[in-house]
Amino acid sequence: MPEFLRRATDFLNANCSPRAARSALVWGEGEDTGVRLWEEPDSEEERRRLTESRDWRRKKFDAGFGWIDGAPELGGAGLSAAHLRAYRRLEADYETPSDTYFKLDRVLGPVIREFGADRIRDELPRDLYRGAVLCCELFSEPDAGSDLFSARTRAVQVDGGWLLRGQKVWTSDAHLADIGIVFARTGAEPGKDSFGAFILDMRQDGVRVVPLRQMTGGAAFNEVYLEDAFVPDSHVLGEAGDGWPIVRRILALERAGIGAGLMRSGSGLANGTRLTALVRAMGAENDPLVRQELIRTISGFWAARQLTSTGSDRVAAPFYRTDPAPLLSKLALSANLRRASELAGKILGPKITADTGEWGTFSWNSLVLGEPGVHIFAGTDEIIRNSIAEKVLGLPRD
Repeated sequence: MPEFLRRATDFLNANCSPRAARSALVWGEGEDTGVRLWEEPDSEEERRRLTESRDWRRKKFDAGFGWIDGAPELGGAGLSAAHLRAYRRLEADYETPSDTYFKLDRVLGPVIREFGADRIRDELPRDLYRGAVLCCELFSEPDAGSDLFSARTRAVQVDGGWLLRGQKVWTSDAHLADIGIVFARTGAEPGKDSFGAFILDMRQDGVRVVPLRQMTGGAAFNEVYLEDAFVPDSHVLGEAGDGWPIVRRILALERAGIGAGLMRSGSGLANGTRLTALVRAMGAENDPLVRQELIRTISGFWAARQLTSTGSDRVAAPFYRTDPAPLLSKLALSANLRRASELAGKILGPKITADTGEWGTFSWNSLVLGEPGVHIFAGTDEIIRNSIAEKVLGLPRD
């Protein structure tokens, strides 16, 4: 490990600037950025960031730090998860381009390795980690959000592959993605064996991406129209009827990392500093009800952080049908953000709805308007509660 850290430090020093120490939040000083849950830059800024992120991932991969725990024959370094964690801690002290565009590499990489055909199972994960390929997920539909069994997008088999026809919605990064993982119906019979998972070329004819304008004012999501978009047989994950278990695996991996992203964001929301400063600035620190809600919110984020870092209770684990940690992590994030949003609204009142120019007030508007979306993505709260009841606790289906 010491030799690895020395090489990593030399690489970072040669290619990045050290990150300036984050100063403590002082109310009324600095840029009033508030807490943004969704990245919503304009198109030109977004593509500039994406180019920077691609260049950085390529440079890091070629130096041996892009896929630290990956197989050497695929371009990985063949080291342990401990090496990966050590590098991440080290990189956090340097100014590097945003990596949010490639957040699915560790979600889709393992799934493609397990279910992909010979050619793509080696090439695509490497391209994901190196930044050569950006991927999106095409799961939800207008009439089938988290209820994937109601999906209507169809995959029709033709000579050499499949034609996809239908509409997907709430797709992050579809306007930037090179490929997409599509969940589509392959048969008319009811049941989980009538669905497939396909790797789609997002740049081909037959794929139309339309941005969705949100009430925050941005367009972080898209709807995607599939009009006889072609997928070759080599880009089917598993067999044609394996879509349901594959997508379940993807969602489990995705949910496991959701809570950790906010903990590392530096917004001051998860650790309570920004909310505490707001309470004091608005003169509400002596209100017993506000104090109670504040500590409840901070405690909720703290508990979620422990779940993210340590996983499920090992004593209880033998009694679970499946690991509840990914589901609980997503549900905890939804609950914690709702508490934070409601507390901010209660303290600020009308100041959160109109921009008066007062520091630290209207900037919370983005959190309040963006928070409802958290209860939908990666499975609605209701679907996740059902999954905990049925898949973890073994309770009967309604």
